[in-house]
Amino acid sequence: MSGGGTHMPFDIAAMLARGTSRAERRRRRLLACCAALTTFLLLGAVNLMMIRGTEQTDWAGLVAEEGLRPGTALALVLLVIPVLALLHQSGRVAQATQERRLAALRLAGATPGDVRRLAAVEAARIGAAGAVIGGIAYVCAQRAAMAALGVRDTGRYAIALWVVPFVLVLVVAAAAAVSLLVSRHVVTSPLHVARRSTRPRPRRAALIPLAAGVALMMVGTFVQWLDLGISLLFLGAVATLVGVMTGSGRLVLEAARLTARRARSPETLLAARALEADPRATGRTMAVVGLVVAFGTGAGVIEWDVYHNASTADAPIGSFWLVSFGLTYAALLFALLVAVAALVVHRAEALLENGRSMAVLAASGAPVASLRRAAVRQTLIAATPVCAVAALATLLGMAPELATGPNPVMAAWTAGRALLMVALAVAAAAAVTAASGRLLSRAAAPERLRTE
Repeated sequence: MSGGGTHMPFDIAAMLARGTSRAERRRRRLLACCAALTTFLLLGAVNLMMIRGTEQTDWAGLVAEEGLRPGTALALVLLVIPVLALLHQSGRVAQATQERRLAALRLAGATPGDVRRLAAVEAARIGAAGAVIGGIAYVCAQRAAMAALGVRDTGRYAIALWVVPFVLVLVVAAAAAVSLLVSRHVVTSPLHVARRSTRPRPRRAALIPLAAGVALMMVGTFVQWLDLGISLLFLGAVATLVGVMTGSGRLVLEAARLTARRARSPETLLAARALEADPRATGRTMAVVGLVVAFGTGAGVIEWDVYHNASTADAPIGSFWLVSFGLTYAALLFALLVAVAALVVHRAEALLENGRSMAVLAASGAPVASLRRAAVRQTLIAATPVCAVAALATLLGMAPELATGPNPVMAAWTAGRALLMVALAVAAAAAVTAASGRLLSRAAAPERLRTE
């Protein structure tokens, strides 16, 4: 297979695409949707950065004012993170569902590198289709929005069409890179497909960026020089977000160990031991949920400042802030929905990989209802510490006056907003896990014990 030239993977990918199952087609549509969303968001960020000049407006300052456009573009880029997490989980499910096809290719003479390149080519092909759809959707949506809002200088705000192909190529390359990243721990033999069991445990050093980010934000709050303080706050926020992403696996592992030592029921012990065996996969998904909590908590601190300043000056809140808060809520809702979708895909992946274990437990006498409760507790054990640490880190970094000289009203506002975000995120994750009980029932069916 490797000797047939570089065009061979494309021919084989096209041939295999014509004989896929309905589940495979659904997975490909999900991958295409992820590519389309990524393209849409990146085009919006690039479009904002290409606009020049400032125009006075009461409500559209995030786009019209030159000093605010970089922040808006950064927010759009950050929204790509949960979409990429969903794309990553979808790719992992693809590796779990394509066992027979990949093994057949190995039996026909393909090398492991050939199989991985074929997966990358397939992901690039699907990503290209989704990227084209996302690019067309963005151009059409922008033109329709400007026509509906009565924008006169459309040439100033419309995206240059020559930029679109560059973004499309970037998205396709990202789809192929994610496919290669997913398959790096997969061993494909002529008989079966398996994931390598020698993956290292998350280290304590993964939490260092989180601690450093909180410290930088606290220092930046007390610095008297405005430019230096803003720079420290920005660096601290970036480090905190990176720390939440890298340290979630370690938080899940520590929470699982603590819960396993104090478990008083078999369901809780089963949930904790399952997380302790593989905390990285769950940590990746929960990291996205933790990022949503961090952004929601930070938005609560900013809202307090706006409302407090307006009440002190006895002035109404401007339409600029109302629109900004509305867009913030919409972005948080979008990120949470995508994170929940990634959690659903993660549950499907876990059941595909560990379905036989569930079937063995059910055949040994464990009630399926108990297995469902264990799955919900597993989600609670993983989501609670990640979301709580993300909210606490944001509070410590953005509102250190809560500890130095707290205003009771501010403390109640910010703490209540943080608790609300944690409760909503954990409840959403638990609800998704409970709703996926049907998948667990299928995985625990006696048919999963068959080896043929």
